[in-house]
Amino acid sequence: MREASLRTTRQSSKFWPGSWPIAAKLSAVLVAASLLPMLLISYYTLQQGLDIAATTESQKLEQLAANKGAQIDQLVKDTKHTIAYFGWSEEVIRLAGQPNQKKRALVEDKMLRLMTANETLELFMVLNKSGKVLASSKPEYLGRLLDFRDYFKEAVLGHEYISDLTVGTASNKPGMYFSVPVRDAKGLIAGVSVLKMRVDEISTILDDARSRGERETFLVDHDGIIIHHPDQRSLYHSLAPLPADVQKKLIDDKRFGVNVSTIPSFDLQALAEKMASAKQPEHFAYREPISRIQKIVGFAPLAEKKWQVAVTESEDVYSRPLRRLFTNAVQSVAFIGVIFIGLAILFARTFTRPLKSLTNSAKAVENDDLENAMVKITTRDELGRFAITFNHMVASIQARQRERDIFGRMVSPEVREKLLKGDLKLGGDNLRVSVLFSDIRGFSTLSEKMSPQDVVALLNDYLTEMTEAVRPFGGYVNNFIGDAIVVIFGAPESRSECEWSAVGAAIAMKERLEQLNLRRLNMGDPAIKTGIGISTGKVVAGQIGSLDRFMYTVIGDAVNVAARLEALTKEFEGNPILMNAVTYEGCKHKEGAEQFLDKGLQTVKGRQEPVHVYAVYSAAEAPVGGT
Repeated sequence: MREASLRTTRQSSKFWPGSWPIAAKLSAVLVAASLLPMLLISYYTLQQGLDIAATTESQKLEQLAANKGAQIDQLVKDTKHTIAYFGWSEEVIRLAGQPNQKKRALVEDKMLRLMTANETLELFMVLNKSGKVLASSKPEYLGRLLDFRDYFKEAVLGHEYISDLTVGTASNKPGMYFSVPVRDAKGLIAGVSVLKMRVDEISTILDDARSRGERETFLVDHDGIIIHHPDQRSLYHSLAPLPADVQKKLIDDKRFGVNVSTIPSFDLQALAEKMASAKQPEHFAYREPISRIQKIVGFAPLAEKKWQVAVTESEDVYSRPLRRLFTNAVQSVAFIGVIFIGLAILFARTFTRPLKSLTNSAKAVENDDLENAMVKITTRDELGRFAITFNHMVASIQARQRERDIFGRMVSPEVREKLLKGDLKLGGDNLRVSVLFSDIRGFSTLSEKMSPQDVVALLNDYLTEMTEAVRPFGGYVNNFIGDAIVVIFGAPESRSECEWSAVGAAIAMKERLEQLNLRRLNMGDPAIKTGIGISTGKVVAGQIGSLDRFMYTVIGDAVNVAARLEALTKEFEGNPILMNAVTYEGCKHKEGAEQFLDKGLQTVKGRQEPVHVYAVYSAAEAPVGGT
């Protein structure tokens, strides 16, 4: 009965995802991931469609720009024919040769008839070869001397002239000047005919392209300056920064009006270079500087002027329908994939939960939080078996941690690390160290009045404070001998300036003792007095003992001298810290050496030769004289 129950349990567990192999779980996820190719295909189709649409739209813009350019070219040609017809007429030739009132009236009548027939014409003038106005459709120009104008300078030399778009200083309206020489019967230049054309017709031609959807058309002259744009904020801006001499000339010529003091730029260097070098219709993609919208522009050069007609529109215009289709496709895939996603989540959680638990446990191990590092076993697959192995590893680390902690309490952390690394062996090394020896005054008398538990508590409190005091100075607490402390500076880790570290630690011990005594006095306990001696010299540092049991310590005269100096502190008023001459020599050049006081040669117990002794005072004690 029990075997049948176990068999049923095993069979039923096979259908539980927690028992499935990871490969089976990944297969289930891949089923859900089959939706990804659909999205990729849709995205690829979108990109292909956008590329085709961009190419097609760019070609349309190029063609539209070319058509508008051709219309402007035709307008310029027609105006050239008009000024040529006017300049070669008999009335104008006679007036230029022998001006009089009657001839001027005939010419001005002709001007009026031409301007009536063509509304784009704003002004006619006839100048003699000295630049004086002989006839004009505007009487105010009569008699003026215009020999400084470019249209006169070029025509009087026998050249046909077409100006750039110029904003009139009086009318503040843009226009273009056309001029031709007036020749007499012998072919000699007798004067100049001038025509000014309004640019309204050019604006009409360009604005016609703007009316076709969401497009903008602008016109760029040979200097790269926008001379027509539906957005007035863009008008008379250069595509790229202009050279200083070009900008100065434009401002001095007042081409764009008297109030223009600078020609601002859009910093579209790449677009400016592309348009300047174009010999046929081309296109370009750029970010519109005012609206910051990504756009494409088709442009075409004019034949009659070194201008460029440009037709631009936002990329969103042609990409919007395709992106809408892609959005619909994504929504459809998302709707269809809801079931697959739910299934994927169901299966994925069967291995993501154990992995997450393992990750959290690994982080706990990394942070030495071994108490919370055990993994909860939730599955029976490979992850479950891995979790069991991980828990065994954590248990082993906890055991080693306990052993290491106990070991570290028996010896110092420095010695422990060297022992674990195998750096310390039976025997020793000759080292130069500073030894600090400290002892409690009258400890035997003090302990007679205390219970053993109170004595232990006192020692633990005192020794804890002293150990914390020497730790920042790199002192190695070599031994606790009842109420005495032996601290080594320079072993087991060698340390430069071990003398100064020992002195600093001694002063810190006295300061800690003062704080401890304040607490004891507040509790009604007697204060503790200690003595401290410091000695520097050569010692043998290493493992001392047998192969079965040994300890790390230092042996040498420096240890004995430190103990004798500690005992000698009783004989000096104020119970100062005492140190030998070798220690003093290592500290006398340090800041704070004024706290040292030479006590001369002193006889110490156990030594035939006297020891040169120096006293060390804390800053608060401030001896009257230093070394």
